[in-house]
Amino acid sequence: MHALWAASVVGGLAQSLAGSAGALLARQVGGSDIVAGLPQAMLVAGSALAALALSALTRRYGRGLALGAGAGVAAAGGALVILAAVLASLPGLLLGHLLLGAGNTAVMLGRYAAADLGPEATRARAMASVLVATTIGAVAGPNLLEPTSALGLSLGLPRLVGAYLIAAVGFAVAAGLLGCGPLRTHPAAEPADRAWPREAAGASQRGLGRTAVLGLAVLAMANLVMVAVMTMAPVQLHHIGVGLGAIGLVVSLHIAGMFAPSPLSGWLTDRLGGGPAAAIAGVALICAAVLAALPTDGPIILTAGLVLLGIGWNLALLAGSALLTAGVSVRERPHREGWGEMGMGVAAAGGSAMSGLVVSGGGFALLAAGAAAAALVLPLAWYAATRLT
Repeated sequence: MHALWAASVVGGLAQSLAGSAGALLARQVGGSDIVAGLPQAMLVAGSALAALALSALTRRYGRGLALGAGAGVAAAGGALVILAAVLASLPGLLLGHLLLGAGNTAVMLGRYAAADLGPEATRARAMASVLVATTIGAVAGPNLLEPTSALGLSLGLPRLVGAYLIAAVGFAVAAGLLGCGPLRTHPAAEPADRAWPREAAGASQRGLGRTAVLGLAVLAMANLVMVAVMTMAPVQLHHIGVGLGAIGLVVSLHIAGMFAPSPLSGWLTDRLGGGPAAAIAGVALICAAVLAALPTDGPIILTAGLVLLGIGWNLALLAGSALLTAGVSVRERPHREGWGEMGMGVAAAGGSAMSGLVVSGGGFALLAAGAAAAALVLPLAWYAATRLT
């Protein structure tokens, strides 16, 4: 467990640092806001592609080697981004972000490794413990934009390349910790299958029931909303005159919202059940997007919206994960986990790819308003599920 927590810290730092610099670097290389969302799109597309591959590796070789492989691929992706930036190659930049997505998947799948080690009734809180560890590195990452930029310049490299140098090293360290750590997929003595409290009666291991479909919908839509808004948030902050250091601080506050509330979100999910927790998360995401859509000349209101966006995403992540794997044996969980990560990646890839186009055509407020409308799916899906029960 200690190796998992340590890998979550350095992996979270690498994940957030690379994600924060992507839109700005693409705008610099491509010369337009239209391409600013493409690195994030490739990042989440890479996450989706890696999800099923890592779940298959997990079933065959165990969690440690599978997650370590994902982090290793991301380290190579970071090196490719550095080379592409030096050559001013947008295709190389995008390919590097595609590989970096495997590291994001490895970091996020770590929550399920923790869930395997705890009792069924407290699985959401076990997942939360790993997300808390991720918080440490993830919050620090964006605040390193300024010093890593200085590092890049000192090495004779483009300014934003320093962020990817640190990210590549971070993912390489995470790969070593995960690959050599004693993570396991199947406990030596697997407990009898039990339904998740309140929701999972009658769940089948052979197919997806209503509970698992609801979990997939929650994970995908919450990630779509969060990624679409956050892809263009640094660019919007730049347009209203916020400096690079302050942009890093705002992104850090958002990431703190994404991970720091995990203990409370885990407790709420275990206490109320995944469905009601997902509905609450949807309301939080709607309010966050509305705040982000408000016209402002300063960063305060937008920052508040981005923090609330992270909090809503955090609750949706734990609620959706609980719903997705409810009542499924430990041996069968990696299959569903892979589909859950793929659903998140596909949805977010679409959101990030279109975010630059929407902002270029109608402004950031239009993007945020669309995100608010999309977040309505979470409470409506839970309501529909309760009516069918």
